[in-house]
Amino acid sequence: MPKTKDYSMREMIIDQCLGSGQEYTREELQEEVNRQLESRDMLPIRSRTTILQDLQEMNEKFYKMYGRYGIVSENRNRRRYYRYRNDVQSIYNRELTAEEIGKLQEVRRLLQGFKVLPHFDWLDEMSARLDQNIISGQRDIASFESGTTKDARFFLPLFNAIANRQVVTIDYQRFGMEPKQRILHPYYLKQYRLRWYLLARIDQKEGVCVFALDRILSLSINNQVAYMDAGMSFAHYFDDIVGVSHPDGGKVEHVTLWVDSWLENYLRTSPIHISQKLESMGDDGCRVSLDVIVNYELEQELIFYAEHLSVLSPSHLQERLITRIRKQLEGYEKEVK
Repeated sequence: MPKTKDYSMREMIIDQCLGSGQEYTREELQEEVNRQLESRDMLPIRSRTTILQDLQEMNEKFYKMYGRYGIVSENRNRRRYYRYRNDVQSIYNRELTAEEIGKLQEVRRLLQGFKVLPHFDWLDEMSARLDQNIISGQRDIASFESGTTKDARFFLPLFNAIANRQVVTIDYQRFGMEPKQRILHPYYLKQYRLRWYLLARIDQKEGVCVFALDRILSLSINNQVAYMDAGMSFAHYFDDIVGVSHPDGGKVEHVTLWVDSWLENYLRTSPIHISQKLESMGDDGCRVSLDVIVNYELEQELIFYAEHLSVLSPSHLQERLITRIRKQLEGYEKEVK
């Protein structure tokens, strides 16, 4: 595959040319590619072999999808002409417009630069989504889950605000409460259980707070307030917790659990936390230990396993779960009556 960084954009431009039904020489394709690259403030290509490599890569992609090559060529008057087969209009899914394809390709190229950062593993999934939507229009390859429409609405503005070090003003409504306006210094975006969360500092206050994107009602850039750095790194911010929330004054505790044999097998392949250790206790189950800060998300995770798990320590976590389970049971008993 061509290694130059602007390959995706060149591929899109070549597809537009050949999709017109016309035929082009290598020189003509290179001239059009360079014209459009320069219009986007991108460097033109100089090597004559670059376009030939691009055509070969596009043909290989097409062959993998359809079992035949989509680009054909012939020599005439000592020149080689390239075109799509008569029944081929594009290697892309034409449910997307050419402009949309171009934007998606640019987004994918931009986001690849973030893959080296901690907690950006989700970019591999996003890249796969883009490839499926752009390239493989004939069949679905995988199914992806996504967050809410409000997540999608505010993700990119917040992403840009963090990248550009801009303060934002939001109207935020917690469940069961009236909306409240907040001036925030945004620092980090984190996804957990299909919801996106913003980690930010409230203006003129200390500490990092968590805001769910689907609870934001409106958002605007605030140019009246100077941006304040986080004063910390988020590279290991989530190492000691499950989920996204750091309780005020929370400290790492040694949590011990008892799980039955069914859940033991599951947790061996899908641990609750990176600190998890399992000590097998025979056929009935095992003891599990975690070194974490106890927060709401951990409680939710433990309750999820229902009768397959019980908390041995610390006592305050055990009592908290007992209280929650009793309230849940009372709700069921009322419904039965």
